[in-house]
Amino acid sequence: MTEVIGIKYEENGQIFYVLPDKMYDKNALVVVRLNKGDRLAQVVRPNEDLDTQTLPAKMATVLRAARSQDIERHHANLDHAQQNITSVKELIAKHNLDMKLVNIAFPLDRSHVFITFTAEQRVDFRQLLKDLAAHFKARIELRQVNSREEAKIYGGLGPCGRPLCCSTFLGDFPPVSIKMLKNQNLSLSSGKTTGLCGRLLCCLSFEDDFYQEAKQRFPDYGSIVQTKEGSGTVAGMDVFSETVKVRFDDKSTLLTYSLEELIING
Repeated sequence: MTEVIGIKYEENGQIFYVLPDKMYDKNALVVVRLNKGDRLAQVVRPNEDLDTQTLPAKMATVLRAARSQDIERHHANLDHAQQNITSVKELIAKHNLDMKLVNIAFPLDRSHVFITFTAEQRVDFRQLLKDLAAHFKARIELRQVNSREEAKIYGGLGPCGRPLCCSTFLGDFPPVSIKMLKNQNLSLSSGKTTGLCGRLLCCLSFEDDFYQEAKQRFPDYGSIVQTKEGSGTVAGMDVFSETVKVRFDDKSTLLTYSLEELIING
């Protein structure tokens, strides 16, 4: 077991595990020692012991609790990043690159510049890299992210009206598949199953185990079942009320039965 804390950097909603130098409460601000400069971060998971095998082989370490000058420098860096957004966008346009600027961030000493962007395809940004280095007079790191990661950085409200899961409590993105839609009797074409990122909602994975377990007790769609009115074909089901809709041979009659009222063939 290894004692770690979970942290987030301001420009990235991802949770990183780092080695603490002491006990920290949730929401505490710390300075993390990295190869590319010290960064200010917020504690989102206080000290805990985790299985060493589940953690990265190399982890950053907490240098100290954030001091007032660290916080002041961090806010100055945020202002500096905001002031340079237009300049970076102009350099991107100058090279006719099909990429969208997402974020600019700095370590506390501004020895590096971390620039995040999205692009539909691979981008040749070698010349842009030289111009950015000349503009900032620092080492540049460009990082391409996908639409899900972009939504995590920007945040926002989901269809449920709550802040996005990815920008609040989710660490890594859970795998989401079309099969989960089918398990929950949802339609891909409705538009209600995609998030702000344009991909399937992460929350579909939260309830998938429940639907899979519940449906094991139900007959398959199109299967033949016996009712007190005779045999019919399963045309629908509701896992919450534990009822099944049955269509009979005349095609016009559709009745609802509880699971206990059915005899499932085969």
